[in-house]
Amino acid sequence: MRFALFLAGTLFASGCAAPALDAPEMVDVFGGRGNGVGQLFQPMGVVVAPDGTVLVADTGNDRIQALAAGGEPLWSFGRRGENPGEFRRPMDIDVDGAGLIYVADFGGDRVQLFRPPGEFVRTLRGEGTPIGAMDGASGVLAAPGGEVYVADFYHHRVLRFGKEGASLGQIGLPGRILRGRLHYPTDLAWLDGRLVVADAYNHRIPLFSPEGNGLARWGGALGLGFRGGLPGWFRTATGVATDEGGRVYVADFQNHRIQVFNRMGRLLAIFGSQGTGPGDFERPTDLDIALDGRIYVVDFGNDRIQVFAPLSERK
Repeated sequence: MRFALFLAGTLFASGCAAPALDAPEMVDVFGGRGNGVGQLFQPMGVVVAPDGTVLVADTGNDRIQALAAGGEPLWSFGRRGENPGEFRRPMDIDVDGAGLIYVADFGGDRVQLFRPPGEFVRTLRGEGTPIGAMDGASGVLAAPGGEVYVADFYHHRVLRFGKEGASLGQIGLPGRILRGRLHYPTDLAWLDGRLVVADAYNHRIPLFSPEGNGLARWGGALGLGFRGGLPGWFRTATGVATDEGGRVYVADFQNHRIQVFNRMGRLLAIFGSQGTGPGDFERPTDLDIALDGRIYVVDFGNDRIQVFAPLSERK
């Protein structure tokens, strides 16, 4: 009985924390369903490069599109296939400090590396790990120190690679509830030297040391993997990003919203609801934060990218 009362209190407290920041204003939108230049079909990943270029994983079109900050098309590469430079549902994308582009090629079970505007460099697969090569590359992170982390969807783990592509093992084990367990991870971010994981079907955000030690779990009741729609809870946490101020942004896929937390896991802001209008979402999958604080959100079901102004303090 005491445990039940404690858990009920935890559920209430985690679900009703008052946001401290105002919801941001939607300031731009680009895309629209199609396969033409600048159009998108079931996009899933986005990253804003240091120079302001917006790179989109145009998943349904099996290509990567590069756009100016306002959405003007710049260049693109890729088509459906299994050869180098071809994709089978590219799901996520990242850019390192040198401008190298990393693409999580989900159906190809690999990460491909490119130089702009699409020159193939090499492939990461993860051979040599205890389970073997990756099975569904759903997320990729080029960490500040040069290491690369890959969300290995069907193996319920994160693969770790060195600067030159050597396999350094894995982080996480398949499972539910317990710390260090993952259940279909989909995205990765970096926060104060810690790895942040969108643990999609555990409906939570776990944090790990770079070597893989479980440090914290956010979402729902004690981060135990319960799904829900209360503030601070998730229904499939598919995307995660961090900003220069240490805030953590989460694409809450089936709740059709974005939730923002501070570096300790306290809820700061919530924005978005289901719909097709400005500021509405239909299953947002990913997001990234530009150096100027603008928030770029992949609005998967509406085949578009929405751009929001930087967060501001509540008046």
